[in-house]
Amino acid sequence: MAEAARPAFGNYGLYFTVGIAIVATISGVIASIFAVSRMTAMLTDMKLIPHSHLGMSGSIQKHMLIYIVVIAITLTVFFDLSRIASIGAIFYLVMDMIVHWGVFKHLRKEVKANGVILISALLLDLIVLIAFLWIKATTDIFVVIISAIGIILVFAGEKWFLHWKESE
Repeated sequence: MAEAARPAFGNYGLYFTVGIAIVATISGVIASIFAVSRMTAMLTDMKLIPHSHLGMSGSIQKHMLIYIVVIAITLTVFFDLSRIASIGAIFYLVMDMIVHWGVFKHLRKEVKANGVILISALLLDLIVLIAFLWIKATTDIFVVIISAIGIILVFAGEKWFLHWKESE
């Protein structure tokens, strides 16, 4: 869009369009960070994920906001944007499949969900995940390895946390 604005408005059109794109990107990042911090605060209140104040004052949501930003900065330091996006896509597809399966197995009748649609979505997610993993395994195996380690750590950590909370 910036290049398209240049012939009509000159360099000022280019700068204006780039400025608007930067503001839009920053706004989207901030909105995403706040949305994730609200969701993780809700999961913390439900005792589904662990939380430590680490000596900080303020609400759980503010703590989660700090944790999310630290995780984002850490990812940015260690990975380039394409790797972060690939890892995010793998995590998302796995999570989406788990949600579809959970609704199919436990909530289908309660929420009147169509089982065929749920299984179709699950299978389509699986096909996309396998194709994406195949491509990444041939071009950047590091992303696949880091994603697998991350998913294993999340599952093991959650299982340990819920077991520890249950026995408490």
